[in-house]
Amino acid sequence: AALAERADTTKMTGAEILRHSVGLEGNHLAGGISVAGGGWATDLLAKASQISVDPVTTPDGFEGELRSYQAEAVAWLRFLHSVELGGCLALDMGLGKTPTMLAHLAEGDGDGRSLVIAPPAVVGNWAAEARKFTPGLRVLVHHGANRAAPDRFAAAFADVDVVLTTYGTAVRDMDGLSELGWDQVVLDEAQAIKNHTSETAQQLRRLDARTRVALTGTPIENGLGDLWAILDFTNPGLVGNRAAFIAQMQGEGEDALRALNGILVFRRTKSEPEVAAELPDRIDELDHCMMTPEQIGLYQAVLDGLVADSSEVGGGEPKQGAILAAITALKQICNHPAAYQADDRPLDGRSGKLARLEEIVDLVFENGEKLLVFTHFAEWGKRMADHLTERTGVPISCYHGGLARGARDTMIREFQEREGAGALVLSLKAGGTGLNLTAANHVVLYDRWWNPAVEDQARDRAWRIGQTKTVVSHRLVCPGTVDERVEEVVAGKRHIADLILPGSSSLADLDASQLKVALGLRDDELLTEDDE
Repeated sequence: AALAERADTTKMTGAEILRHSVGLEGNHLAGGISVAGGGWATDLLAKASQISVDPVTTPDGFEGELRSYQAEAVAWLRFLHSVELGGCLALDMGLGKTPTMLAHLAEGDGDGRSLVIAPPAVVGNWAAEARKFTPGLRVLVHHGANRAAPDRFAAAFADVDVVLTTYGTAVRDMDGLSELGWDQVVLDEAQAIKNHTSETAQQLRRLDARTRVALTGTPIENGLGDLWAILDFTNPGLVGNRAAFIAQMQGEGEDALRALNGILVFRRTKSEPEVAAELPDRIDELDHCMMTPEQIGLYQAVLDGLVADSSEVGGGEPKQGAILAAITALKQICNHPAAYQADDRPLDGRSGKLARLEEIVDLVFENGEKLLVFTHFAEWGKRMADHLTERTGVPISCYHGGLARGARDTMIREFQEREGAGALVLSLKAGGTGLNLTAANHVVLYDRWWNPAVEDQARDRAWRIGQTKTVVSHRLVCPGTVDERVEEVVAGKRHIADLILPGSSSLADLDASQLKVALGLRDDELLTEDDE
């Protein structure tokens, strides 16, 4: 609002000023704009010229060190904030959008409360990254049935620097959220608003903020209309109407991003030599996935059955075999209901993990790259490969122990040699060792195994000698379930024998009430469809 008010007093539009400030006058992308203006225009150009050419890699309030391109992004974000402009932080997947944005928020100097809206899969990661990199920021995760009611927002958020929530929750709570004044509103995975006519995109425009920032690794998924939707959200009206924007930028693709780079957009990709030189060989990411009502119902039914059986066994202690079988069933349910009870129903919309995998596949394919998907359950792997093949139109196979050696060899050779984007699903047992799959630079661990060495071996299929790109590894976990308890074991936080109770020497020592604690759903941690 403040931007629009000030822009009205100048003799040139904000878009014209921005094009001039990045040296686009005379460029065909700038439309041959001549510049004449004072006041706000002069102030904007002066501040643009003051962006540090030697950005700080260890900003105040940030624990750790930023890579140089991240430090440049933070300087750019501070410039935008100082002139009350929004922008699109378009770092490629794996380049660290979250810590970059947190470093900027930590530099806020008490400017006010910020709202971060993200898919459910990454809200937990935002909270974890904030604890790690910006412990001084007071962060509140706002989601789930126990979240504050709209009439309590002012009190609940009073001593908070950053409120984290999901797109679904933000839309549901918009009447309350839109009444609050925000310093910054941040959209992560901002391609969620690429359809500017969707309810989500329309509702989010109601938020009152000094500045708006969109984070995405793929600002142009299906066309320039996606980029316009993001830029028009961050700076309403600044880039003109959709048709004119597309007509002006038509055919430019990444050139359009480069033309806008530095003011409206900050774009960096892993293919840029100066960026690639700073990256580690492997980037590990933890993705939190929601549970659908179908998954929750099945999960609770399996647990109730185990507890009931335990009450009928001497001392209320079920046999260890029954507990291990139940854990396997619960892990399958976290994967997908069809992984637990095979059926012929479509897979769409029934599993948060599958939804997150589909998002990752879309991002990888958008960049023309390849990925490996590991699962402990071979039958589910075959079903998943068929589903992804149908969804993407790209042949995707499942490598498992039931294949003849010749078929396995052919599958690997074709995956390695095929040009363009691709994916391969592998059984963790059959494909976790001995294979060289360096054509892929993305790995998804769809479900977790107790032994971290097994997972390391799986990741090493892509991360090995001959790999010329940074490998991005995703671990999919459903918070508040047995899935997360496996994550704790793998992370070395707990021993299998004391899954929940420190004094427990074996799983069979757990009685019925302890089983509910050890394996049950934790409502305060669970991500559900209410948090989409």
